[in-house]
Amino acid sequence: MCALDYYLCDVFTSRPLTGNQLAVFPDAGHLSPEEMQSIARETNLSETTFLCRRDAATEADQGYRLRIFTVREELPFAGHPALGTAAVIRRFVADHPSLPALTLDLNAGRVPVVFDDSQATAPAIYGEMTQPKAELGAVQSREAIAPALGLEPCDLSPEWAPQITSTGNPFCIVPLRSVEVLARLSLRADLAPPLLASIGARFFYVIAQEKPGQWQARMQFYNGEDPATGSAAGCAMVYLVGNSIEPSDTRIHLRQGLAIHRPSDLYGRCSLQNGKPAQVRISGCTVFVAKGRLFLEQFT
Repeated sequence: MCALDYYLCDVFTSRPLTGNQLAVFPDAGHLSPEEMQSIARETNLSETTFLCRRDAATEADQGYRLRIFTVREELPFAGHPALGTAAVIRRFVADHPSLPALTLDLNAGRVPVVFDDSQATAPAIYGEMTQPKAELGAVQSREAIAPALGLEPCDLSPEWAPQITSTGNPFCIVPLRSVEVLARLSLRADLAPPLLASIGARFFYVIAQEKPGQWQARMQFYNGEDPATGSAAGCAMVYLVGNSIEPSDTRIHLRQGLAIHRPSDLYGRCSLQNGKPAQVRISGCTVFVAKGRLFLEQFT
């Protein structure tokens, strides 16, 4: 019988039972991709991560090898799994629990994570990750996007158009007219998938400004809703700074998960280089809520 230890944590929150849940398997290098996918379906969370350990010299040089799975597929990059797994490594895997920084080796590339104990009250861990290359893509039609969100074109922002952005995982960022409209978001399962495929985005990330520097966000997918989406938050930073809606290299607060009673706080910033979005950093807290063991006879 194969016994696999795992940790359950809540990411982008300092309070247990809020934020976005994550299951982390800290020693899963012996599993096949098919077995990882099966376990992700068993945990039934938005993402489950698998740490594939390597020798200390390789991990120091190339980073900790990490694979991320949803209930349906493997992802090259995702924000809350990266940040949450980094916190698990620091607390339970690394030789030194006060490790100041580490690097994750993902399918999308290497992601540095820096920890700042001054930003969190123990036992929460505050980390900031630098996401992969920022890309500002094609502007989209309000008339085409609105029906897939269960909205009217006039519900979308009249100032800021929907646009594809990416930091390793492409999203269509859709600013709305108000937070009241955001509350009416209802993704159409019949319209959204083919539209997303046609425009080259994985998901919609829908945002509304509360005040300068602070936005609410929602991300509906797989017939559900994500409490906190770190990769999409990075894309939102690219969008907001790239379109001069928010200033460069200034902390921006995204509040997500309110509609599903899992409030989450994501913080981001994006710098410009030659007038274009460059470095994107997303930060937040992680708290640990459980440790478990999975028993699987068929994996022996």
